[in-house]
Amino acid sequence: MLKIQAATELARFLAHHPTPEQIGAFHPSSEVAERAYELIHTEREGTLAEEERQELESYLVMEYLMEQIKLAAHRQ
Repeated sequence: MLKIQAATELARFLAHHPTPEQIGAFHPSSEVAERAYELIHTEREGTLAEEERQELESYLVMEYLMEQIKLAAHRQ
């Protein structure tokens, strides 16, 4: 499942102790990003299943976490 892949990508990235510049440049893989955008589009259409809603929420939590990490890195 891609939400596991997204979490794994993020964990591996952070485990390598990235520099603030690397943190600022981090983006999920195109595969993960495409899935997240697909879910957002489906949500806007009002046809999101419960499992998809949970998957989308997991992407949003990871995105929020990375935003906070990027802000902290930018302040350094």
